[in-house]
Amino acid sequence: MKAKEYLQVFSNRRMAVTTLLAISSGLPFPLVSGTLDVWMRSENVDLALIGIFSLVTLPYSLKVFWAPLMDRFRPRFLHPRAAWMIITQVALMAAIILMGGLDPVRVPWLVAVSALVVSFLGASQDIAIDGYRAELLSSKERGAGAALASVGGRVGFLVSGSLALVLSQHLPWSNVYWIMAGFMSLGILGAILSPATEEAAISPKTLQEAVVVPFRDYLSRKKAVQMLLFILLFKLGDVVAGKMLSPFLMDTGFSREEIGLVNKGFGMVVSIVGGILGGGLYAKWGLRRSLWIFGSCQMLSNFVFVAQYYFGKNHWMLLASVGIENFCGSLGSVAFVAFLMSLCNRGLAGTQYALLSSFFALTRTLASTPTGFLAEFLGWPRFFVMSAALAFPGLLMLRALWNDIPEEQV
Repeated sequence: MKAKEYLQVFSNRRMAVTTLLAISSGLPFPLVSGTLDVWMRSENVDLALIGIFSLVTLPYSLKVFWAPLMDRFRPRFLHPRAAWMIITQVALMAAIILMGGLDPVRVPWLVAVSALVVSFLGASQDIAIDGYRAELLSSKERGAGAALASVGGRVGFLVSGSLALVLSQHLPWSNVYWIMAGFMSLGILGAILSPATEEAAISPKTLQEAVVVPFRDYLSRKKAVQMLLFILLFKLGDVVAGKMLSPFLMDTGFSREEIGLVNKGFGMVVSIVGGILGGGLYAKWGLRRSLWIFGSCQMLSNFVFVAQYYFGKNHWMLLASVGIENFCGSLGSVAFVAFLMSLCNRGLAGTQYALLSSFFALTRTLASTPTGFLAEFLGWPRFFVMSAALAFPGLLMLRALWNDIPEEQV
């Protein structure tokens, strides 16, 4: 696809809706992950407990188990995907407000339960949004759609990560979470504006059909299981490094406001640039080549935090390391989202995308859980070297599956 054709793809309603929904999709996760990590660390909660709290994101790994229910039982207002989006988004607003009113020092396990509820609702929102996006976009729109999904998701992360941390320097955490809940209205707007698709209007006639058909369809494909293993491995190193990034920067001497402005703020701006550029390069190179090049960049970028450790509290080095890591991570996300969409049958996208993204979420949850122990045991330099090494198996798996990955004409 030529550059002019690629840019023209962005100028339609489907892309605007894709962006709004992606922002909404990205908002909840930092509130139960990175932002919660900083909240807990600022209250002197132990690193090991922060690592264990990664388990509250487990619903993102398990959403495949209730995705068929959302495909089978469809509310009767707007179109079915939009109805589920609005239901989960309104519930998320309430759950985020309730979570922000708790104290992670006095009642840490109550915070964990409320974070689990936010995760469950966030994962449910993703089932509706991801399935809708896979059905909405044509193959020619997939590169741009993946770029906007990545960019929008990172804007959501920017709001509930960077803005939340900056606000926390001046407001109580309960007020911060109230404000974050308000941003969920962007997703409601996206759902209201979303056009219906032919596939979204077709619901399974029975629960058995909703459960069996999507899985049978996917598993009938060549090397389907190996593809799932590749999904587990592709962003493993990126996930491990990312989980401990905020505690690492705090231990290096940076304040919460500096982390919010540079790591979460500047980093997200750079990642947006990376997402847009990544979509253009995907349109030029295709899926397989993009996965290989972007995945390699993603792996190498983890080494910049080894340099950051030895530079110490150096703001110029912080800008460089955060910029490189976020730019490369965004490139990898564009290729990864496009890969997941390419594996979905458009009529079965809700459950199939939930299946595929659940495997990635499983990586994010299980790989993040021991990171606090590993960081304490290895020390920060060896920890980040290890995280880079963990990306290598995914690249080896990519080479093994090279001829089986569906290369689309873009």
